[in-house]
Amino acid sequence: MLSRRQILQILGSATVIQAGPALAAQASLTRRTLGRTGRWVVPFGLGGQASLQYPGTGVDVADIVVRAVESGVNYLDTANAYGPSQSIHGQAIWRMRLTPGHAEYDAVLRQSLYYATKTGQRYALDRSRPNASTAVSDLMRSLTVMFGDGKGWIPDGAYLDAIQIHNMTNMTEVDQIWEGFDQRGSRMPDRIGALAGLLDFRDGTNFTGLNPEGRHYIRHIGVTGHLSSRVLMSAIQRDRADILDTVLVALNANDRQYSSHQFNVVPLARAKGMGIIAMKVFSAGGIYTGLQRQPSNTSELIRTVGVPGGVASEDLIRYPLSVPGVSVVIAGVGAIDRERPEQDQLLANLAASQMDATSAAEHSRIEDDVRQQHGARTNYFQERQNGLIQPPAPVVERDGERAVIRWTNAFAGVDPIRAYNVYAGDTRLASLPWRPQLTASPLELSVPAELIGEGALRVEASTEWPVP
Repeated sequence: MLSRRQILQILGSATVIQAGPALAAQASLTRRTLGRTGRWVVPFGLGGQASLQYPGTGVDVADIVVRAVESGVNYLDTANAYGPSQSIHGQAIWRMRLTPGHAEYDAVLRQSLYYATKTGQRYALDRSRPNASTAVSDLMRSLTVMFGDGKGWIPDGAYLDAIQIHNMTNMTEVDQIWEGFDQRGSRMPDRIGALAGLLDFRDGTNFTGLNPEGRHYIRHIGVTGHLSSRVLMSAIQRDRADILDTVLVALNANDRQYSSHQFNVVPLARAKGMGIIAMKVFSAGGIYTGLQRQPSNTSELIRTVGVPGGVASEDLIRYPLSVPGVSVVIAGVGAIDRERPEQDQLLANLAASQMDATSAAEHSRIEDDVRQQHGARTNYFQERQNGLIQPPAPVVERDGERAVIRWTNAFAGVDPIRAYNVYAGDTRLASLPWRPQLTASPLELSVPAELIGEGALRVEASTEWPVP
């Protein structure tokens, strides 16, 4: 656990001891670019769960948000599914004079913050269920609860930096969110996926008929997921127009014990230029408590900085931040302590995000420590490890003297994929350095047709490069 002195040294005594100018605190911290959004973010962000979802009685939970912004945190997370979290943010937003129309509205501070919420709805419109919640109704709810009166009114000038399509878990949901997207600009179907509808509110357009006033309510659109790399990768690969600017993905020191996101989703998102946000860095406290589900009430929250005999909390923050491409980690906060910074979860996590990146050896050491002290099975939200999953049989298209071999990507296991080896029978035709499959279009290799002969073709992923 970081000591009081270490926290003071890392963050600066003015930030820790007293409320100071939030912009000055941001400027004193290291920051990273959130992918192609072009936004600079401090590498620790405030998660929208923990005490913001289960505040307990007699607790000024909005002060956690205020404390975060005062300390320089500028990535702020919440969701429609998190109980009172959005309304607590709304209280803090008013206190910090970030509500448009406030007599002392601080436009500069608002512009420095990245406010991201989430919708669990897959459709923006479904005429067969006219009274059902949609991604668009969730967007309106977020805006009125966070910036308006909570009853439907949204002040002019209110916006969200991002809305993310939340908790993608299966391929059917991928199809749903993309439904109707290709019909934008023509007659829209009776069911419109979340992406087509939200894009109108990003661009101020009305192709779906859902934004007749041409509102610009959001700056960016993203997706989130805990369970399946395959599902998140499919959602991203469907995106030929780079609509999805960010991905929020579960990533902690037990990631490689499961179907690893750091070797599957993260490299794809990085290659696409997306902003990558890591979540579940503590398994919602489960790494320490062993709880194999989300906390469901305030009594199940951890309110200390780490636990006695447990892996240091700063290691659990530093681990995902050392994965190439990750811009920011988010974690919920159970408690802050304005008098004792060493007991303040928020400051401890923020200070950890400012420490030097871990080396490969340190990365492995943290993995080993977590396994030995807390076990390997903490990521209840993530698919179990299936090992390296090889590509299905390739497709060959012959064109005169050339042949084009096409295949879809493999999925990494405990180690990253470093090469694709292409075989005709027992003959290796080529070894290619691994690269992510950026779209739904397969990877491909062109070779002289005579090399293929009559041998059966196959493509094998390898964790070695150069290939022996």
